[in-house]
Amino acid sequence: MGKASYYPDDRNGSITEGGYKYDMTAMTGSHKYFPFGSIISVRNVNNGKTIQVKIIDRPYTNKRILDVTYAAAQKLDIIGRGPVTVEVILLDTPQTLRRKRQEALAQKEEEEHLDTLSIVVDPLKFLKTGTYTSDGELADVEGYGIQFSMSNDIEVTLQEVSKLENNYLLSEVFVQTGWSNSKRIYRLIIGEFSSNDEAQPLLKLLKSGGFDDCFIKKHLKNI
Repeated sequence: MGKASYYPDDRNGSITEGGYKYDMTAMTGSHKYFPFGSIISVRNVNNGKTIQVKIIDRPYTNKRILDVTYAAAQKLDIIGRGPVTVEVILLDTPQTLRRKRQEALAQKEEEEHLDTLSIVVDPLKFLKTGTYTSDGELADVEGYGIQFSMSNDIEVTLQEVSKLENNYLLSEVFVQTGWSNSKRIYRLIIGEFSSNDEAQPLLKLLKSGGFDDCFIKKHLKNI
């Protein structure tokens, strides 16, 4: 909390202490100690109006904690009112902004990677009751598997199959087509085990990874 005002018009175009070119129409400002490039929230205590500005400079007087551009001052409604009391909250520093950009880029790359992993499979291959490989061929499986998920949408199930095969390098991933409440359902089944006990280690591993809904299920024998 402290006093804030705005820059005089004659500063337009000058270089700030942070090395930025001052633009009176931009949403920027000066703060006593926040790092240059930081993003802050500024709330006019008198009217509740709130804006976000980027810190590019230092105030030229110690009597205020903040100076903002003319454009920012208009949004705060402080033009012609002299120093006003504001509440200032630091939202981001250059370091946190850099990390967010890196995380957003990594997420975009992951999404693009997953898109390239999409398997083009004819959904009609999975219509009949039975157990199938991810490419829609009938699978010769017996014993038990671990049900990973269940859906009424074969495309959703195939997307999950692709993620398991490519992200977790699982080779035995099957789609089990069946019926529930008169509706066709698709179960994603992992592995082929001769007994319930043999499937337990993988089940525990999946649950420890946060996949709590997994459970052991008998494979549906193809006719």
